[in-house]
Amino acid sequence: MASVVCLSGDLPATSAWADTPANVVQTSESEIAVAIHNATVGSEDRVARIPVALSVPTNRTIALEYIARDREQSPNNQSEAQPSTSPTIARGYLIFQPGEQQKTIEVPLSRPLQAGRSLEVELSDYFIYPQHLYTSRIGRITAGDGTPSYPTPRNDVIDLPPLPTQRTVVFSDDLRDPDFASDSGFRSDGRPCWQSRYSHGRRHDSNRELAYYADPTLNPEAKVWGIDPSTGHRFIQAEYVANGLSDGKGGKLLLGWQERIPFKYTAAIITSRTLFNRITTGSYVEFDVKLSKVAGSWPALWLKRVGDGWPPEIDVLEAFIQSPAYPADAVTSSIHWLGEQGHRTYGASVPLTHVEPGADVFAKFNRFGCLLGEKQITYYFNDKPFCAMPNLVGAGPWYVLIDVTVGGVLGEPSDPKAFPARMHVAAVKVAQF
Repeated sequence: MASVVCLSGDLPATSAWADTPANVVQTSESEIAVAIHNATVGSEDRVARIPVALSVPTNRTIALEYIARDREQSPNNQSEAQPSTSPTIARGYLIFQPGEQQKTIEVPLSRPLQAGRSLEVELSDYFIYPQHLYTSRIGRITAGDGTPSYPTPRNDVIDLPPLPTQRTVVFSDDLRDPDFASDSGFRSDGRPCWQSRYSHGRRHDSNRELAYYADPTLNPEAKVWGIDPSTGHRFIQAEYVANGLSDGKGGKLLLGWQERIPFKYTAAIITSRTLFNRITTGSYVEFDVKLSKVAGSWPALWLKRVGDGWPPEIDVLEAFIQSPAYPADAVTSSIHWLGEQGHRTYGASVPLTHVEPGADVFAKFNRFGCLLGEKQITYYFNDKPFCAMPNLVGAGPWYVLIDVTVGGVLGEPSDPKAFPARMHVAAVKVAQF
């Protein structure tokens, strides 16, 4: 019998979402169900295979994590061992890309499974984003007397589109000019540059962020950005200001969602709203960046549609760094759009070692990009596709936002002294196909 876990919060697919792959069916269901099957292994088997299937082929990337644990059964065939005390036999990931529906978990057995023992395979969503908590389900592997018993294993493989080689670069910047950014988005001579704030201002109270988006010209307590002498590249940073950030009038800048609490953190943002805002269908946007692993910091690379409305939004990368143990290869990519039921989002946190062994977003510079197709948005890591979403956000036009903030869904940082949290930026490029 199958166990089922539902990925809640999703909308029905629409005719706008996918032209590739062609075999992905549209569905009117509000949820995608993931089934993990039980399996019986033979007396000599050294590998147990557990099929996992989606109720329909996915129209976006879905990443699942599994953990296989040893269990000792009681006479009534019920598991007695607790997960906290049961040894882990294997763990890994299943990545469903658009069009894929069936995968197989393979659990190596160091010795044949003996009667009276079983393995339990816990399946859950691999989702770093802390606002989501999906229900886990269990599949069981038991020992049989003869022939193994499980549904026929299958691994669907539908490749994401490779990055096209023929392209024309329409925008490129290494951000190293001394006057690369300003509050207005214009230099003193009237030429456009990066803008050091949102179009609506310098705070994001609706996210319950703890940081004020500072500018070194307006907020002398904050460094905000600089050039790293070891690499020669630009960095932006979120900082801790123990005494609170001054409002320039003898008082303190206060959080809008907590009464009389001053901003003790600064955030940094640069946007291309005035500099380059012509990203649209057929565009490829690429960021060459290195992140800092500082708990409580929230670096992001994203696109916002021209105009002040929200959503839509395209998130190329978000890293919700909750603790020093945050994995070095995990980022979240997503889209936000306005559906019939209001704000909607699809997102996936994908372990990047799935596409590049040894991937590390903190130890070195990496290239993150997204290709805006008419029907699908594809995300790339060092030129390799790793994730895709249906294009429910439209053609744009879009502009770029790069930021590091504090708090929000992460709450209060555990160690303010660990700041600043830097994002190093070697280059930003936009190409057209």
